[in-house]
Amino acid sequence: MQLEAFANALLPKLAWVAKVDQLRGFVTLQHGAGVEVRPMFFIEGVWNAPFQKGEFGDTDCVFGTGGILTEESIRFVSSASTTDYLYYVAEGKHVMVSNSLPLLLASVEDALNTRYEEYALICHSILDGINDYRRDIPTKRGMVRRLMYRNLDVSRDHLSERDKLMPPRFACFKEYRDYLRDRYALIATNARDGARKQPLEIVSTQSKGYDSTAVNAIAAPHGINKVFTVSHAKSNSHLAHHELDTLPDDDGGDICAVFGIPCIRLNRQAFVEEFDDEYLYYCALHLTQDANLKDIRNHVSQVSLLLTGTLGEIWYPRSTLGAKAFLDEDLRRWDLGGHGMAEWRLVVGLIHLPMPYIGARRKPDIVAITESFEMDPWRMGRAYDRPIPRRIAEEAGIPRDAFGQSKMGSVVLFSAPSIPYGQALRREFFQSLADERILSRFAARLWPVVRWVNSMLLLKSSSRFAGVYYTERLVAKLIGRDFHFSLLWSHLEGALFCFCVNRTAKAYSQHLSVLNNAE
Repeated sequence: MQLEAFANALLPKLAWVAKVDQLRGFVTLQHGAGVEVRPMFFIEGVWNAPFQKGEFGDTDCVFGTGGILTEESIRFVSSASTTDYLYYVAEGKHVMVSNSLPLLLASVEDALNTRYEEYALICHSILDGINDYRRDIPTKRGMVRRLMYRNLDVSRDHLSERDKLMPPRFACFKEYRDYLRDRYALIATNARDGARKQPLEIVSTQSKGYDSTAVNAIAAPHGINKVFTVSHAKSNSHLAHHELDTLPDDDGGDICAVFGIPCIRLNRQAFVEEFDDEYLYYCALHLTQDANLKDIRNHVSQVSLLLTGTLGEIWYPRSTLGAKAFLDEDLRRWDLGGHGMAEWRLVVGLIHLPMPYIGARRKPDIVAITESFEMDPWRMGRAYDRPIPRRIAEEAGIPRDAFGQSKMGSVVLFSAPSIPYGQALRREFFQSLADERILSRFAARLWPVVRWVNSMLLLKSSSRFAGVYYTERLVAKLIGRDFHFSLLWSHLEGALFCFCVNRTAKAYSQHLSVLNNAE
């Protein structure tokens, strides 16, 4: 295979789209300024080996996306997490692949179908893991294939999806902890490798919870340039549009001081002041929780590796996981936190490394270690109890009472269905719904009422909106099964995802045409 690459400064820093001509054995790549390109590979990512060799095609420790060429084929490599994806379309003897859904659609001159009603279900199926998620995304002209975790091999006469190597089995805490440490040490070296045109800064997040504390305990010895903390957690009784000033303290500054790493406090509610990039979050997911990290873009000026604790629930015992234990190798999730940044990070220039995914396909071993007798000294005996990250952090010098005391979270939760928070984007969205005759202009004026009703239905409890709560329980008792009032405007679930993807694809199409015309 031969590679011809074109840098396009108008594209997001880390976005790329490749067209494979199978008959000619030729790959044409358009990419943003932050993508590293060599004669035989390209990458916006990190992995556990020296950069120059470009050997990231099989490892279970690659984060970001890229491609590797051989004489006979090209392997497109996805991230070893469920937070980022590849998208591809095969037409005849041409295969188009991208790490951005809007960019792929722009390249093949297609769009999502505004009349299709299951985009929300397709997005939500990420929770079902790498074997059971819905791969096909219907479009106006046909279908786009979404590829999560696995790689894509394209040769002159064949196209196939291939699994990554499995991590080793873990028999005890030391084996698992050492695997995390050793693999991350190699990844950190790769990130800063002088063979890169742009060696990466490493940035991280820190709260008072288990996950980020364990992540930074592993990463701190190798150096972290910046750590971001959100001083206040989300409200337990209000959604983002109506949060109070008195919010739980989740400031990780004291923990950063123990690690000896600089701490920057983020404005968790930066979206209230300005949300011009709101559409990017909905290009990845039909709903988003990740606007809490929006302020990061004001503190990074170069392509950086972002460490997070996404998938930290893998460190819970089965007694807490309950029906969500999923003791298999499928990387199932129980919420979509951390999954709404896939398009936003390409623009900002962040490579997302959610560290709990390292070795995570051995989840049965990890849960067995959590429940083993050797972890008893680090067991707190309460619902919020994760012995593995507690041991990692305490052995790194973090006092027991400094973290993991109560379950919090800084995610930003908006009311369903997803409607833009920003007024300009909201007007544009409602106008598109009216043009498509999906929702009238008059009905759109009822959004504040719909948001209030749906917020009440989502937040009901025995102490808040108790009338709704007890009415549902009474009806359930009378009919002999669970009962919940339906949310209003539920037919719009997925509509914002469709709108934002198409809107962004249209902009990317103009960016692509600038380079095409210049050629």
